[in-house]
Amino acid sequence: MSDNYVEHVAGELADLALADAAASNDDTIVDVISEMIGASSQTLQEAFMTAVRVRRAEARARAHLAGRAAQHTAAAKPLLADADKPSEASTTHETGTTAPTAQDAETPQSKEDAAFADVLNSLDNFMKSDDTDDTPSPGITPGRPTR
Repeated sequence: MSDNYVEHVAGELADLALADAAASNDDTIVDVISEMIGASSQTLQEAFMTAVRVRRAEARARAHLAGRAAQHTAAAKPLLADADKPSEASTTHETGTTAPTAQDAETPQSKEDAAFADVLNSLDNFMKSDDTDDTPSPGITPGRPTR
């Protein structure tokens, strides 16, 4: 039997078992499935448990990175200085569209938006640190991705 086939089946079974464990809030399903598989095929059982471990490790790593991104975003909340904030809740451009408010900038919609806001804040801080004239630079406000 092809190793590729075994890995494919093990991956599918791992996805199903982990989805069931998350839905039922019962992680013992992974052990039950592992024992059932192991009774017939140790090779598939090993591949299944490897796939489960890899997926769990990936989930932990992604959660950790999301937490770090949230900390960076929370530490750099105000992207606009108080003097630069619009007086109204939001401003309307000539096109009639509403610009994002400062509150929108503080609560990104996704992990990508949080990372984008962090990059924009770093750029804003860099630009302000290199400012040689006394005129205040306008703050950078992240918007939604245009994809």
